[in-house]
Amino acid sequence: MKEFKVRIVGVDCPTCVYSIRRNLSRVKGFRKLDVDVTTGDAVIVFDENVRGLREVYRAIRDAGYDVFKENIEVYADFEPEEVSAIEDRILRLKGVLDVDTSSNTGLLRVRINPLETSRSELFKELGKLGISIRDFRKAIRPEGERRKLLMRLVAFILGLSAIVYSMSSMFIAGAEVNIYLLLLTALSVLLLSYSIIIRGYKALLNRTPTMDSLISISSTMSFLFGLALTAEIIPHEHLAHNHVQTSSFFEASAGILGFVSFGRYLEERLRYRALKHLKELEKVTYGKARLVIGGDVKEVDVNEVSVNDVVEVKSGDRVPVDGVVIDGWGYVDESAFTGEAKPVLKKGDLRDYVLAGSILLNGYIKVRATRVKEDTVIAHIAESAKEAQLHKPEIQRVADRVVGLLTWVVIALALITSLMWYLFTRNLSLSLLFAASVLAVTCPCPLGIAIPMVTSVGVLKASMKGILVRRGDVFERVVLADTVIFDKTGTLTFGHPQVRKVTVFNGSEGSLMNYVCSVEKRSEHKIANAIVDYCNGNGFNTELNPTNVEFFPGLGLIGDVDGYNVAVGNVELMKRLGIEVSEEVLKLVDKVGNSGGTPILISLNGTIVGLIEVVDNLREEAREVVESIKKMGVKVGIASGDVEANVTRVAKELNMDFSEAGLRPEDKADLISRMRMNGRKVIFVGDGVNDAIAIGSSFVGVAAGKSTDIAKNAGDVVLVSNNLRGLKQLFNLSHKVRKRSLENLAWAFIYNGLLIPVAAGLLYPHYGIMLKPEWAAFSMVLSDISVILNSLRLTIEDTSK
Repeated sequence: MKEFKVRIVGVDCPTCVYSIRRNLSRVKGFRKLDVDVTTGDAVIVFDENVRGLREVYRAIRDAGYDVFKENIEVYADFEPEEVSAIEDRILRLKGVLDVDTSSNTGLLRVRINPLETSRSELFKELGKLGISIRDFRKAIRPEGERRKLLMRLVAFILGLSAIVYSMSSMFIAGAEVNIYLLLLTALSVLLLSYSIIIRGYKALLNRTPTMDSLISISSTMSFLFGLALTAEIIPHEHLAHNHVQTSSFFEASAGILGFVSFGRYLEERLRYRALKHLKELEKVTYGKARLVIGGDVKEVDVNEVSVNDVVEVKSGDRVPVDGVVIDGWGYVDESAFTGEAKPVLKKGDLRDYVLAGSILLNGYIKVRATRVKEDTVIAHIAESAKEAQLHKPEIQRVADRVVGLLTWVVIALALITSLMWYLFTRNLSLSLLFAASVLAVTCPCPLGIAIPMVTSVGVLKASMKGILVRRGDVFERVVLADTVIFDKTGTLTFGHPQVRKVTVFNGSEGSLMNYVCSVEKRSEHKIANAIVDYCNGNGFNTELNPTNVEFFPGLGLIGDVDGYNVAVGNVELMKRLGIEVSEEVLKLVDKVGNSGGTPILISLNGTIVGLIEVVDNLREEAREVVESIKKMGVKVGIASGDVEANVTRVAKELNMDFSEAGLRPEDKADLISRMRMNGRKVIFVGDGVNDAIAIGSSFVGVAAGKSTDIAKNAGDVVLVSNNLRGLKQLFNLSHKVRKRSLENLAWAFIYNGLLIPVAAGLLYPHYGIMLKPEWAAFSMVLSDISVILNSLRLTIEDTSK
């Protein structure tokens, strides 16, 4: 038996323990759970077959509780085909609860149980596993990049020279190849490519072979066999075939590593270009700022700026913090957030808001910081972009498992190829040459990066368009979705309602609105803000001190003011409070709804005394977006807390398939749950704060809100630009991401399926066609690079149509 000690967060009664135990009982190998409900400390007993705590951790979270943990982020050097094996090995370490990886950036996010391990212990164990940790900021542009480029270029030139020199006798009559010169060249290439060889054999010893392992075996095997022939350890009768000479093995060894070294460098450059936007976002948080202290200006690191500090921004500078302009004016480029390059005028006398990462194109401003460091919007976008890469689409998880098996299959296939050719020809040289070709030609890397590379480019492409994607599987989900439900206020409409008219049934408008606005001032709802603005504009008193204010989400609010019980809300609120609504008032409510307004009833001491008519115009892009989604075969509807007449009118105007009115936030979530139970895959688009429940229960949650609200917005996707065309672009981008992903996977399978048999000598007996190891390696490099180039096509494709 194995015992795990954890501290469960949120446990305070025996019922909690029962709920957790019931969930844990579904985990294979579970035997016993003991919990101290006063501290949350627990001992969980499993049988010896349980490898780690991931299933335990997830079972406890699924029960509605959490585990006391520490999140650790590190960057490591590993190949895409190692992802599945690395995750498996880390999960077996003592105290590791869960781990997520990104094969593109090398990000490892490890959740550990501090009761069983520590950060230092984790790093020590990662080192024992051969996982090399690095700093991401250095990884953006490694200090040794020039040296690495030089080594790889020299290896490529020497490898190519070895191939050309060994073929010289074919073009120059009487030319002889100096075998010792080739030996020295091949040895030089081996030494220049030592990092590939060491990494390849280390992965093989860890029983997680990668593409580097295949290349290392192929190149060193070719070199050693050539050395054995040169030293006459192996008889020369094995060179009887026309295509095989001693030089063939030295040129193969040098050519394989030469092509792979240069191909690896090109691949890294292309990956850097693909992820450049993410790295630019990261750089913003590590820059400098000019801090204003009294009458002096001091240049400091961005991380030294605190809330309420004042920073100076000059023309051409990047704004270092989120804050309010308190002095000066200037035109600011906010395209990093909105996707639109149109400059926006910011003035100090208007106290305009600016965001870290935006660029002051011209002018001069002083900004008082309101959010700094990791609290800025740009930091949240960068964090979400990284987070998205850790959520793998299901198809990628399958590809990761296939890649892990493919390398073993190829090693076995190379052995079989060598054995079969030797049995049929008794020619050791020929059989080893074909085996080396099989190892060199196989390219598991495209399978490993086919999906994550496209996903990463898609996430970053979306962020440049003002669409914040928080999960890497969003694109896959959007393509599978068959229903889109919109909230109305602030989503299909501008979200800036205005009071069109106030109807008073009893008393004067001034005294009545004094009570109403004093209560509404306590609310942050958009309609409440519209009512307060109306009162301020008409000189009504909003400073009365209400008591016992109580909010009813989706209905309204109540409170006591100067001895009056004030209720402001819809018809449903009045009914729940037991307030009678006359037929005349109901007719007026319907009339307001039919005219496109939202009727808000006012009650004093249990009697309806007035009605406020609030209007909010439809967004100009709403019709275009709804039509484009419907053309994709997706059903579109509206779910709103507004009155039925108003909701029906909007649904009809936008030609929607269905509408639901008078819904509270929890009612919207219930509607989505019912539809999901009927097999529908629902995308809900709404306010990231007020519609958080509905967004959280949907197949894909999309929050349409201002960029300044990112930190508090729920949702898998946030439309930072607050423009519904972002949803249309999300659909188009998702389909393009899927198309590129399938193209990459298809190419990877077709390439391996066609060239592995050729490398194994299928065409040699009848046609004399042999794919030598060096050219097999060249083919492999081209395959690898083609996948990345195909992924990069997303960056230039138009997603607006």
